[in-house]
Amino acid sequence: MPENSTVLKPKKKRWAILAYIAADNNLSDAGLVDVRELCAVGTSKDVYAGVEIDTYGEHTGSIRYEITEPDWSGEAHRTVIERLAEKDTGDPRTLRSFVKWGLTRFPADNYLVVIWNHGAGFRSVRRDIGYDDFGSSLDMPEIEIAFRKAGINSDNRIAILGFDACLMNMIEIAHHFSDQVDILVGSQQTEPGDGWPYHKVLESVNKSPTRIKMAKEIVDVYIEDYLKMGMVDVTQSAIKIDQTEVAIGALSDLGYLLAARAGKYRKELKQTRLELQTFQMADYVDLIHLVRLLHKHIRDEEIQTASRAMEEMTRACILASRKSGQSVRNAHGLSVWFPAVPRTYYDYRGKYVALRFARRHKGWIRFLDTYHS
Repeated sequence: MPENSTVLKPKKKRWAILAYIAADNNLSDAGLVDVRELCAVGTSKDVYAGVEIDTYGEHTGSIRYEITEPDWSGEAHRTVIERLAEKDTGDPRTLRSFVKWGLTRFPADNYLVVIWNHGAGFRSVRRDIGYDDFGSSLDMPEIEIAFRKAGINSDNRIAILGFDACLMNMIEIAHHFSDQVDILVGSQQTEPGDGWPYHKVLESVNKSPTRIKMAKEIVDVYIEDYLKMGMVDVTQSAIKIDQTEVAIGALSDLGYLLAARAGKYRKELKQTRLELQTFQMADYVDLIHLVRLLHKHIRDEEIQTASRAMEEMTRACILASRKSGQSVRNAHGLSVWFPAVPRTYYDYRGKYVALRFARRHKGWIRFLDTYHS
């Protein structure tokens, strides 16, 4: 290379979408549809969009695309940037490599990083999120480590982390990324196979909104899209992660109090658990509905005070929350783990205490231990 030559660096834009589409499973067709949805709109002078997709049978290995701006004819395209050997999307090294590539190739003020797949919250045996039928899956500590090794930290945060997957919007999960992410967008309930409407998400990003407005718009376009299709029993919410530390502390305080008085209020606690808003995994319950039922059933001044405080602090975490359908009528945006039976609790307790909140805030675990003893 001549001495006076220069290497052109990519222009820094306001937004970049990085979509990690882990579709080497029965969601392959849906993943390909979502890439086409991105191409139906295209990017803009202020927005990048990069995709890594692994499919089942469509092509060999994984492909990294850049979604272009619309050309002279008004059409956008998916430009192949790299063809990769077969990867395990459930390997944190694969996620780390993608995020690092995206941060380098698409410099931006704000990143919307989407992890796309089936989801099971924190506690599936091998299918939390990002799972590959021919490999493994990602749990929350693995995602956290992958982000950190890719350069995501408290000084270089993701504006919005999107879990386009089922059952992911739990307070314990949101808090787990409190050093790396500003806003989490995802669902308490299972998501239909179509997932997010990416053409509408990209239309919103192309307007260069603030991160708060963008997170709210993802919630809105998701729910509105399914309402137009006549589909119900869907949820989507946006969570301010910087508020979760206080809320997790309040949950711990409430847990210690409930554990200390569990013997006295065993009947009331059982009734509360019976009436709770649950989701496809019935051990995930709505946190606001939980504290409202505690306030209703347990006439104990300290528990009532703690329940009111917990509701207030949970609401402070919820930037936006929408739902549709009777089966999710008591969904408010954040779930918490509250298994009804001991076997479920003890089968997954080890994964639960590996989440970040358990390092300092142990009161809710104390309550669950007591409840299931």
